[in-house]
Amino acid sequence: MASDFSTSAASRRALIFFDQADIFLPRLIERFPAIEFSACGAHDELPGMLNRIRPEIILAFKFEGRPFPRRELLACEALRWLSLAFAGVDVLMPWDDARLTVTNAAGVAAEEMARYAFAAILGLFQGFPELHARQVKKSWQFHSHRSARDATLGLVGLGHSGRAIARMARAIGLRVFACRNSAQPSEEVDAVFPREQLHEMLGRVDVALLCAPLTPLTRDLFGAAAFAAMKPGSFFINMARGAMVEESALIEALLTGHLAGAVLDVTRTEPLPASDPLWDAPNLLITPHSSSEYDGWISDAALMFADNLDRWIHARPLQNRVHPDRGY
Repeated sequence: MASDFSTSAASRRALIFFDQADIFLPRLIERFPAIEFSACGAHDELPGMLNRIRPEIILAFKFEGRPFPRRELLACEALRWLSLAFAGVDVLMPWDDARLTVTNAAGVAAEEMARYAFAAILGLFQGFPELHARQVKKSWQFHSHRSARDATLGLVGLGHSGRAIARMARAIGLRVFACRNSAQPSEEVDAVFPREQLHEMLGRVDVALLCAPLTPLTRDLFGAAAFAAMKPGSFFINMARGAMVEESALIEALLTGHLAGAVLDVTRTEPLPASDPLWDAPNLLITPHSSSEYDGWISDAALMFADNLDRWIHARPLQNRVHPDRGY
């Protein structure tokens, strides 16, 4: 409650970097009357506003079609806490972890991403990519699909979204493995593999799903060797970042039939150019980086920031703090 704020909050300034801040800014102002809020709704106006306002706190969204202003944000000497309204911190790396606290919005869309994964997994087993290709050709042809019964899902990454996907996958009867930095067991999956054993896990699963953050460790993680390690006839899903996948190797694995199908919600270049060969790859479904964006996600991300702002004011540990050297 506002009445609980310490007097030190009176001089704090927060900047919202977003062109739709009016969706939630009035509620922030009402909840935190001691904070001086400003909004930057134009990408090109950010440098001037940073110099003029000198905010201690920034809540930053991405602007569609514009590069993330990493250099400008990190150059703001007054900035002490940068709250990213999305999960991926690759756009900010590296930063001085001793000077700047960084949090993200990981977990806001975890349940919705799990539903996307659910649709993608079952769609691949049902043969939806091939069925769609036949529909485009107006070809009515009987189709016998593969059953997902007794199938094994392999998660690369076991963060908020990975755990939500694991829970949903197990609820429909799938066995779930995960690969991450540590091999410490998790109650939410049937087995955990350390990152050094990624290829071993890939050889034992029917679906490999990439949901790890983009870091130096995960960039180009899936190339020819990783796809070759996967079981013949298995499926691949990328819900993380396009730069983790060598797309030419993926296309080759689909063309040869080594992979039976794939779903990509992310690509190395976004938007994906019309001339990109991914569009013509067989048994591949592409969605426009939409698995985490649903009606109401903006308000949910702002609510997560508000809860953290309350923690910041009262000197309590922040949720979702991230570090530039994190793994997966």
